Amino acid sequence: MRRRPGHAIAALPGGFLHLSLLASLRRRPSLEAHAQFLLLGLPLPAAAASRLLRPHLRAGHPLASLRLFLRMLRDHQPSPASATSSQEQEAVPSSHSLSAALAACSRHDSPSPGLCIHAYLLKSGFVSDIFAMNSLLHFYASFGLHCLARNLFDEMKARDTVSFNTLIGSYVQSGCVDGAFGLFRNILEGGIRLDGWTITALLGACADLGDLMVAKAAHGIARRALRLKLFNSAEVVIGLVGMYAKCGAVHLARKVFDLSGEKANDVRVWSVMVSGYATAGEIDMAQRLFDEMPNKDLVAWTVLIAGYVQAGRYSEAFRLFEEMEATGLEADEVTVVILISACVQYGVIDLAKRLHHRVNQNGLVCRNARVATSLVHIYAKHGCIQTAMDVFHGVVSEFKTVELFNAMIHGLAHRGYGKKAISLFDEMESLGLHPDGITFVGVLCACSRSGLVDEGSKLFNSMSDKYGVKPDVKHHACMVDLLGRAGRLEDAYSFIQRMPFKANHVVWSSLLTACKIHGNKNIRKLVERKILELDSTYKPEKPTLSGLFSDEKRKDLAARVRKIIRHKSYHTHTH
Repeated sequence: MRRRPGHAIAALPGGFLHLSLLASLRRRPSLEAHAQFLLLGLPLPAAAASRLLRPHLRAGHPLASLRLFLRMLRDHQPSPASATSSQEQEAVPSSHSLSAALAACSRHDSPSPGLCIHAYLLKSGFVSDIFAMNSLLHFYASFGLHCLARNLFDEMKARDTVSFNTLIGSYVQSGCVDGAFGLFRNILEGGIRLDGWTITALLGACADLGDLMVAKAAHGIARRALRLKLFNSAEVVIGLVGMYAKCGAVHLARKVFDLSGEKANDVRVWSVMVSGYATAGEIDMAQRLFDEMPNKDLVAWTVLIAGYVQAGRYSEAFRLFEEMEATGLEADEVTVVILISACVQYGVIDLAKRLHHRVNQNGLVCRNARVATSLVHIYAKHGCIQTAMDVFHGVVSEFKTVELFNAMIHGLAHRGYGKKAISLFDEMESLGLHPDGITFVGVLCACSRSGLVDEGSKLFNSMSDKYGVKPDVKHHACMVDLLGRAGRLEDAYSFIQRMPFKANHVVWSSLLTACKIHGNKNIRKLVERKILELDSTYKPEKPTLSGLFSDEKRKDLAARVRKIIRHKSYHTHTH
């Protein structure tokens, strides 16, 4: 290493600076050390690179961690000479580096990279490494693939408490409560030691089950299985309070809360109790407990705001939000979505615009489909279609979801923009997103209001064969409306006769409206008879004076009669 005047330090591979950085990296892996290697252009040995996977992951860069792992595999070429050196004594990849890579895969949009690493594990002989296999199990659980997780669990040569905890958590996350309880039974029968994570996973399963007797039994098991210090830990107390609240026993949740010594130290314990009251509809009790909290974080404020929204007390939710802002806390995506949903119900678009402006400043809308969906929904509902479209197009393609497309398609449908709705449907396909039943209701409604009969019929006929979506009564009602608006009343009536299930009041009423618009008396009588069969209280409308002349031959006469009636009504009100 030497320095020339006006030049940066030139570092040589194997030189003093290189070896010093490697030693520093072994003691304390950091992104700063990685940056120095890159800036100086020094080679990074595979064993050293493996230590940088976790720092990248902790910094919120899972893709960087995954790229580094792949480069590490590519560059590592073991040789007899290198095997004797101290630098290469560490196995590459090790179970720890594989675990870090799988953790990065868990945060990826697709499970594909993790599946590739699974294949590498099998090929490289890591199937007997319990640490690596538990990481793989966690990867499948993070994507909700509990069936694949169970297959892997059954094939594992060795299992520990972490293996059971991970799979139980996967079952609870996927709503498969029976699987979680079955696995817990295996733990008890196998004499495996329970820990706090096992118990919290069990409590989560009981909460989803909603059975109070089972919840009480789980409480007893937790008390007997755990040491007193662990039983009184914040995680277990939160699990117990949440479990009793979801089982409808808020009084028992409060009893656990009052006996907990952790409530003075952990704001999460307070928040889950406030949430329990709010979920049970006891919003005033939730407010009183909230007021007693020694410290309030964003989660606590959000929980209470959500409680007011759930109770339909929107003005109080907005008031609470203003109080939260006054404390200096900023709303996150969860708070924003809750508040925008309240704006939709309460009709307060000004606050929605203010929230939109705020989340736009930190770039949240372009990378968060959940927030964007809420904004699209409220703007479309209030007729601000262009603003809704701007929000929609502002979202990066890779972050767009089926729910976001559905909100925009429905907004366009209700404003009569049929071709734009179909264009969005095509864009959805190009991004690899699979339309669902809600998507087809929106796009068929758009075709109906825009008179796009051929396009609507083609989409309806493709639902089952091309997209695997079985048409239900709503989709059939849209088709009846589509044909009825176009004046094809005989086709609409025949379509109803061919439906695979009995038409309901909505379907027949849609056709009845079309008959009134187009003046088809014959089909109208048939439809009214069908509606009478469904609703004996229905009374057919008596024909009006102008309605008697509403056939094709007497349109002019009907218009004159309506004009006379309006003129007479005007003079009656003015005199």
